[in-house]
Amino acid sequence: MQNFAEPLFSKGRVLKRESLEALRDFPGGLAKLGLSDWTDGVLYGFDISYEETAGDSGNGAVRITSGAVWYQGQVVLTETEKIPFRAYEQQITVCLRLYPGNYTEDFFIRPLELRLKNGEPGNNEMELGRFRLSEGARLRKDYRDLRDCRTTYNTLDITQIPYAGPGGVTVSPVLLRMFARMVMENMDATDTDMQFALLCLSHPPVSRECLLRYVCRRLGEPFRELSHAEIFERLVRIAGAGGRGMGQQRRKEGPAVF
Repeated sequence: MQNFAEPLFSKGRVLKRESLEALRDFPGGLAKLGLSDWTDGVLYGFDISYEETAGDSGNGAVRITSGAVWYQGQVVLTETEKIPFRAYEQQITVCLRLYPGNYTEDFFIRPLELRLKNGEPGNNEMELGRFRLSEGARLRKDYRDLRDCRTTYNTLDITQIPYAGPGGVTVSPVLLRMFARMVMENMDATDTDMQFALLCLSHPPVSRECLLRYVCRRLGEPFRELSHAEIFERLVRIAGAGGRGMGQQRRKEGPAVF
């Protein structure tokens, strides 16, 4: 027979070690049960913006808000951080680097580092976004459509972020919600498209297998593994089908620059 004990911390009662241990173990245990079959990746947060330094033209900082990742069976939390920035006209990747953890007498400590690098993420690094910023420009995140997420200059590219998900990393819920809204506005969308769009709107994150099976079946391709870039390209093709939505937007405004 088992008992589930929830500490009450009632007024006048002596604070017991067992109560503190129960308080410590509950959130971690719940997370490990719910995410046990998930692949390492981003969970929440990490909004990225660029801020110019007041009164100092040409100098600025990239601001990365607090976030959470699932990594090696642990939810790792980060705090908001500003990183000085002057690397204009260069392809910059925002990365979270996680180092091996170690034990002290009181804590398990995992060092981590938010960094900007000119290149692809390395070992033990997770991409949080990428951009190429012109001096004096703002870092844009108000995307016109799905294809606009890959505009080369002054636009935050979120298409390569590895989000944690069951059975494998998946793509950004922001991208999938954008795709879903484009599909829902397309009167020629198929029933399969509509069902997948509703799934994207109501149940993030969409698992990698579900995403792969949908895009492969929808485009008549054999089921196989695809990179984030290949998934994104197929979502753009599907969202632009039917002569409405994104396809019409591209004819009106011209193509985005890749």
